[in-house]
Amino acid sequence: MVGGIFCDLHKAFNCINHTMLKEKMKFLGVSGKFYNLINSYLEGRYQKGALTHSNGIESTWEKIRQGVQQGSILGSLLLLIYKNDLPNLASTGTKILLYADNTSIIVTSSNMENFETKIDKIFGDINNWFKVNQLTLNYNKTNYLQFNTKNSWDCELKPNYQGNCTKSSSNTKFLGLTVDNSLSWKGHIDQMMSKLNTACFVIRTIHAIMSLESLRMVYFACIHSIISYGIIFWGNQPYSDKIFKTQ
Repeated sequence: MVGGIFCDLHKAFNCINHTMLKEKMKFLGVSGKFYNLINSYLEGRYQKGALTHSNGIESTWEKIRQGVQQGSILGSLLLLIYKNDLPNLASTGTKILLYADNTSIIVTSSNMENFETKIDKIFGDINNWFKVNQLTLNYNKTNYLQFNTKNSWDCELKPNYQGNCTKSSSNTKFLGLTVDNSLSWKGHIDQMMSKLNTACFVIRTIHAIMSLESLRMVYFACIHSIISYGIIFWGNQPYSDKIFKTQ
């Protein structure tokens, strides 16, 4: 059996504790000029809130003690450093995958009882880790997928921690791909078709008034970019024929 827990953290970038981040950097051996540069980036910054159209009503300046900029390369790097020790919780048959603010857990076992035990243990462990590191799991957006084959057991699990349950789903979004429990990629391909049909309509509308070179630019921006992303996963599936026909 194979199951995956796709975790969603509540405002992960905003919750990074600066003191803990710097301690983790020291533990990883970060020192010298680079450490001083990051420390300068984190320290000595203040913020305040102001209400617009309110005759100057605003808060006092407060020192920023947590949070890094989301959407930046440095912000993603610092979040990965902050979560770097999380995969140490994985034991035999479990794997924890990190990518920026995405955290995913894969659990495998040939025994159903052992599988449920592993799911419960790893889910409890990561929740305790999040709590210690001042991060919060968004249970409403955290999905559990059980990957099925024709010969696999039908096992409906809802990993929970102190009464908080994840959603058991047949598909979920992962790094821009729609992953389903049978890895058929049908849901992802259907979503791509919707985007490609819109792009095709645009090209049919403008082709009479634009040069071939301009149309090529539109194609690469609106069609080729969509098709090329993740093609190594879904490109050899039977459902993919309609994508290439549309292309």
